[in-house]
Amino acid sequence: MLDKAYDPKPVEERNLAAWEAAGLSRSTPRADRRAFTIAIPPPNVTGALHIGHALNNTLQDAFIRHRRLSGDEACWVPGTDHGGIATQNVMEKQLKAEGTDRRALGRDAFLERMQVWTRDCKKTILGQLRRLGCSLDWSREAFTMDEPRAQAVYAAFKLLWERGLVYRGERLVNWCVRCGTALSDIEVEREERRGGLFHIHYPLEGGGEGIVVATTRPITMFGDCAVAVNPKDPRWKHLVGKKVLIPFIDRAIPVIEDSYVEFEFGTGALKVTPAHDQNDWDIGERHHLPAIKAIGPDGKLTEAAGPYAGLSREKAQDQVTADLEARGFLRKKEDHKSAVQTCYRCGSVIEPLSSLQWFVKQTELAKPALKAFDAGEFKIHPEERGKPYRDWLVNIKDWCVSRQIWWGHRIPVWYKDGENPTVAQTSPGAGWTQDPDVLDTWFSSALWPLAVFGWPEKTADLAYYYPTSTLVTGYEILFLWVARMQMMGLAFEGRVPFADAVIHGIVRDKSGKKMSKSLGNVVDPLAMMDKYGTDALRFSLLAQAHPGKDIPFDEQTVVGARNFVNKLWNSTRFVTMSLPENAPPGGYRLEKLSRGRLELSDRWILSRYQGALAKARTHLDAYEPAAAADALYGFLWDEFCAWYIELAKTRLQGVDGDDKETARAILVQVLVGTLKALHPIMPFVTEEIYAALKPYAGETSAFVLSGGYHAVGADWSDGAAEKEMVRVMSAVTAIRSLRAQLGVPLALKIAAVAEGPFAPKLIGEHRAYVCALAGLSDVSAFSSRPPQSAAAVADGVTFHVPLAGVIDFVKERERLSKELAKAEGDIQKCAAKLKNLSAAASVPPEKIAEAKAQFDSVSSRRDQIGQTLKWLD
Repeated sequence: MLDKAYDPKPVEERNLAAWEAAGLSRSTPRADRRAFTIAIPPPNVTGALHIGHALNNTLQDAFIRHRRLSGDEACWVPGTDHGGIATQNVMEKQLKAEGTDRRALGRDAFLERMQVWTRDCKKTILGQLRRLGCSLDWSREAFTMDEPRAQAVYAAFKLLWERGLVYRGERLVNWCVRCGTALSDIEVEREERRGGLFHIHYPLEGGGEGIVVATTRPITMFGDCAVAVNPKDPRWKHLVGKKVLIPFIDRAIPVIEDSYVEFEFGTGALKVTPAHDQNDWDIGERHHLPAIKAIGPDGKLTEAAGPYAGLSREKAQDQVTADLEARGFLRKKEDHKSAVQTCYRCGSVIEPLSSLQWFVKQTELAKPALKAFDAGEFKIHPEERGKPYRDWLVNIKDWCVSRQIWWGHRIPVWYKDGENPTVAQTSPGAGWTQDPDVLDTWFSSALWPLAVFGWPEKTADLAYYYPTSTLVTGYEILFLWVARMQMMGLAFEGRVPFADAVIHGIVRDKSGKKMSKSLGNVVDPLAMMDKYGTDALRFSLLAQAHPGKDIPFDEQTVVGARNFVNKLWNSTRFVTMSLPENAPPGGYRLEKLSRGRLELSDRWILSRYQGALAKARTHLDAYEPAAAADALYGFLWDEFCAWYIELAKTRLQGVDGDDKETARAILVQVLVGTLKALHPIMPFVTEEIYAALKPYAGETSAFVLSGGYHAVGADWSDGAAEKEMVRVMSAVTAIRSLRAQLGVPLALKIAAVAEGPFAPKLIGEHRAYVCALAGLSDVSAFSSRPPQSAAAVADGVTFHVPLAGVIDFVKERERLSKELAKAEGDIQKCAAKLKNLSAAASVPPEKIAEAKAQFDSVSSRRDQIGQTLKWLD
C-alpha cells in the first residue's frame, strides 16, 4: 500500500541506492543488442552544477532511459572537464584571497593544489548528477586530464604534427590581459559599447597639413605602420606615397592605397596597426609592413609609446586623448557605438596582439566534416541550427591552440639549441626544454567521444560503442565543441563521432534575462529538488525543452509539476485501494478481456492509451521530450484521472463480478504502461508506483528499466469510441460549466431534459455517465422547455436544467450582468494590448500569441455569460 502522501526524499534515496546496487546503468558490449551511446558533455570542475546542467543532463537521462526501455544496450559515460582557463581562474581567486598567487607558489605546487581542488569538485558534481537521477555507467568515469585521456591528447597532437596540420607561428591573436593567455576566435564574446570616435591629425613629414584619421582607440597609434586610403578616393590622392608623423613620437609612416578602406567611415583614412587589429594585419601582409606592439601582454603601453610607456591601457586612453586635444591634434570627437570583444571567461576587454603561438590548420580537417553533414551522416536538431554550423565550417580559420596558463595538457613539443623541435611525451634527453604553454581545453574536449573508449588503442569498447549515438548540448558551444569533435572523429577514425546533435536552449529567468549572480536571479537546482522533489524539477524542465529554444524558468512550473506527481500518486493510491489484497495468478491482463463486454469508457481509454504511448515513444525517438511530456501529461491528468477513474468508481464500488474485474484490469494495465512511458522523464515516482502495482500487472522485473516498455498487445484503437466519448464529455462539461456559472454545487442533485440529434443515444446508452459526472438525478427526453430553466449546449445536444427553488433568478441576473460588464471591459483592454504588441517592432511571436489567447479567453467568457443571461430571461 502506498503512503497517504508522496514524500520524495526517502523515495529518491531508496531507489538511487537500489539502482546502483543492482548495476542497472552499467553497460557491456553485447553482440545481440544495438548500442545506444552518449558521452556526457563533461562539466568543468569549477564548482557546483547550475540549472543549465540540470536541463542538459535530464535530457540525456531521458534519452538513455528511453533507449534502455526500447531494448538497446544503452551506455552513458560520465566525466568531467579540467576546464583550463575557467578552473585556473577559480583557483587564482582563492589564492588572491589568501594573499598570494600562482607564481609565488610555483608551477608544481600550483598544479598539486589544482589536483586537490579537482578531486573535491568532481565528487560534488558527480554527487549532484546522482541526485538528479542520472543513470550513468559510473564504472566508466573519465576526466579530461586523467592518464588515458592524456594518452589520447598526445596521440592526437603527434598525428596532427606528422600530417603537417599543427604549426607554430607569429600571428595576431585574441589576448586576454586578465587571464594572461591567447584565446581562439570563438572563445571571444562581442558586445556593443558606447565610446568615442576620435579624428586625429597626423602632420605631413617636413611640415604642413597632413592627413586626418578616425579611430576609437587613440593609444594604438603608437603601433601604426601606415595610413591607408582607398585607391578611388580623390580626397587623399595628393598624399599617397608621402609620409606623415605620429603625434608625440614623430615616427614617420607612409600613406598607402588599399581597397579595404571604406570611403564612408570616419575620414576615409585608416590608421594601419598590424600588431593590434586583424584587418590591419592583413593589410600589413599585403604591403609588407612591420608589426609594432604599442600594448604589451600585461595591458600596459610599451616603449613604442614613448612618454606614455608603462601606463595601463585605460589610463593611457584618457591621458593620450586629453593631450591630443591640448596639443591641437584632435580635430573632432563624436559619440560612437562599436563592437568590443571580451573574454568569454572573465569578461575583460580582449587585446588583439601579435604573438608566437601554436595553431591547428582546420581547412583540411573541415572538409570531411562538411561532407558528412551534407550527406546526412550527421544531423543537428533542430534543423535551423545546421546553417550556422555549415557556414562556420565553410569559412573556417586556423585554430590557436596554445594557452599561456599552467592548468592543462602541456604542449608535448621540446626545444634544444641547434636542434629542430620534436614531439615527445617525456624529455628526449639532456638540454631539451618543454614548451611552457598548455593546450586549449577544447583540444582535449574535441577528443572526448574517442578518448572515453580508450582511443588511440583499438579497444573492444571503441569497436562497439564508437561512433556514439547522440550528443546533447547547448547552442553556445556548437562551434567551440560540436564542430571540433566532428573534425577530430573523422580525422582519426574516419567516422563521425555521433550521428545526432540535440541542441537545447539556455535556461533564463522568467523575464527572459540570462541568469547571473550579479542580477541575483540564479536558480539552484538542488534547492528546487529539496523543495519539490527531483521528478518535479525534471518534468518542469523537459516539458519546456522545445528543440533549440531558451527556457524562461518560473518556479511555478515546478509547482505545477509537483502537483502532477501528487495527482499520479493519489490516483494510483485510489486504484490500489480498490484492488484485492492478493493479486490474481498472473495478474490482470488485457488479453483476458472480452471485447464484447467492454463499456464505451473502456474502449475509449484503451484507444487513447495506445495512442498516447505511441506518441510519447515517437517524440522521444525524434528527440522531442517536451512533446512526449505533453502527450503523457494530457493523457494521465485530463483523460485517465479526470474521466476514466471517475467513471470506474461506480463499478469498483459495486458487487464483485466481471464488470469490476474489467475495470480493475484496465486501471492496472493502463496505469503501469503509462508509468513506464513516463519513467524516462520522472524516474523516481514511477519506480515507486511500479513496485506497488507490478504483482497486479503480472510483472516480474525488479525495476522499470529491467522489463522494458509495456507491450500493448492487441490493437485497441477505436475511432468510433473516441468520437462518441468526446460527445459524452462535451455534454458533461457543458452542464458542469452551467452549474459553476450559477453557483449550483455538484453535490446537489438536479434533473435535466435533453434535445438534439445525440440526445436519444445519450439518454438511452450513456445516461449513467452523464448523471454520475454532471451531478444529475436524471436525464429525460425533451417535450417542452421547463419553466425557470437554464440551458447548457454541447455537441449535438442541448440540456434544459430546471432551477426553480435552486437559485434566485433576480440576484443571478444582477450578478451575471455585472460580470458581463467586467468581461466587456477586459475585452477592450486585451484588444488594445494585442493591437499595441502587433504594431510594435521586435516583439517575440510568443508574446503576441499569449496576448491573443488572453483576448480569446475573455471573449469566450463574455459569450458564455451573455448566453446564460439570455436563458435566464
